[in-house]
Amino acid sequence: MEILMKPSERTKTQKLISKIEIGTFDENDIDSLFMKLREYSSGFLVFREIADFVAHNHLRDRGLSNQSLETMYLRFKFFLEYDSQKKPLDLSAPFPLWIKRLMMFQVETCDEAVLKERFNVTVQCLKNRIDKGFKDDKKSNTTVYKNGTLSIDTLNAIKYIMSFISAKVAFTQEDLINELVGVLQKNKINFNESYLRLISDKVTICTLLLVHKSNFDIKGYRLAHSEIACEESYILHNVKFVDVHGKEVEHNQAFGNLSIRGCVTLESNELTICHTIMSTTLDTELWCSESLFKIEPLSEEMSNHMCKRIKLDVDLTLDNQFKLTASTTEYSSCIPTVEG
Repeated sequence: MEILMKPSERTKTQKLISKIEIGTFDENDIDSLFMKLREYSSGFLVFREIADFVAHNHLRDRGLSNQSLETMYLRFKFFLEYDSQKKPLDLSAPFPLWIKRLMMFQVETCDEAVLKERFNVTVQCLKNRIDKGFKDDKKSNTTVYKNGTLSIDTLNAIKYIMSFISAKVAFTQEDLINELVGVLQKNKINFNESYLRLISDKVTICTLLLVHKSNFDIKGYRLAHSEIACEESYILHNVKFVDVHGKEVEHNQAFGNLSIRGCVTLESNELTICHTIMSTTLDTELWCSESLFKIEPLSEEMSNHMCKRIKLDVDLTLDNQFKLTASTTEYSSCIPTVEG
């Protein structure tokens, strides 16, 4: 049964929204907003994902981010143990149960139109067939195909979904803001949608901070972690580019946009896999303070070539310009605010 917001809780949430709309808010207010609405966000998976980070941010063992990381972990595990070894998956013999779990995850990354056209099956139908078409043995952590229960089309569909690695992000900045709007509307909170979308970048930067340096339990395999990242870790500094005739040409480089990246290490060879969990439209140089950038040699071997490098693998906070900066142990009285 869906939980309805109590009038007293709606009043508190309304006050919080009013504070945000005035512009006198910081990351703690955004955390509080997600927490206030957490129990009343049924059906909004992205909103609930972030709200759950507020409630349980020590070690996450479920949710969209976990599933995204586990899918990548298991897909690379399958690649290393089967694809790269040219070892075919024999469905007629018992095989590891984690592979069936991977099948279910891989189905969700597929385009349903492709599945319908090529194999005459929907995403949900294929998941149901996989679930019922194999007999699991929890003691040995294996499963085996129930002979004759799946059609040729379904078996070919399984072969197809196991043939690629999906790099699809779990959710985007747009998803987050759309669901925040949806949850507020669902709970009859009065707010200015146009203004909320206008400050969506500031809401997003607060969300990135919330997820930065979080830990994940990938179903008992390995611990994973998340971090704020950008598309390029460095760009060349004061380097001139010329064409074949020696004429200087324009060459633009950029750090790209900020994101939340998840990293997990494979057990077999200690290879670390990184995967974007959440993408944003936040330009790195606009949303990071100058203190996070350093001008330094590109490498020891290329000491004469300078680059501008960003350092995000530290504890981060917001400065009084609402930009990411390295946090210190000293308390700062500067509260990030939004100009109306």
